[in-house]
Amino acid sequence: MSIGVVESGFSNNKVLNIRYPLHRACMDGDVGALCSLLQCTTNLADLITEDSFNGWIPIHWAAHFGKLECVFRLVQVGCEVNAMTTRFAQTPAHIAAFGGHPECVLWLLQAGADINRRGYVGETPIHKAAWAGSMECQRPLDTGC
Repeated sequence: MSIGVVESGFSNNKVLNIRYPLHRACMDGDVGALCSLLQCTTNLADLITEDSFNGWIPIHWAAHFGKLECVFRLVQVGCEVNAMTTRFAQTPAHIAAFGGHPECVLWLLQAGADINRRGYVGETPIHKAAWAGSMECQRPLDTGC
């Protein structure tokens, strides 16, 4: 869905709108836009296209902002629940836990997320939840659901 190089002077929000519309829909929790974009694309590579800011794919954006319906829709169409970022090797569970979104963490666990997957510096999702001070996210990670 990338349309090429964006000219200087564009804000991050404009770059997201232009180059990464799936990412933007997930950030905003715009399920309607996400579903429309998913219907328009025949290229599943769009689901794993990393943005130029964080190196995140759409499911990471949805997890970061706690947009559970977007996470669900992405997994429905084939996005991997254990998809890792290339920069820090974090999964959606890492990102949701750090963002303090227990409903996303719980759903990801039920969908098969690996709670023992370690990121670049050896952190698991429970470490991210603890570091963020999110007891709500630590509980399901500690019990495995």
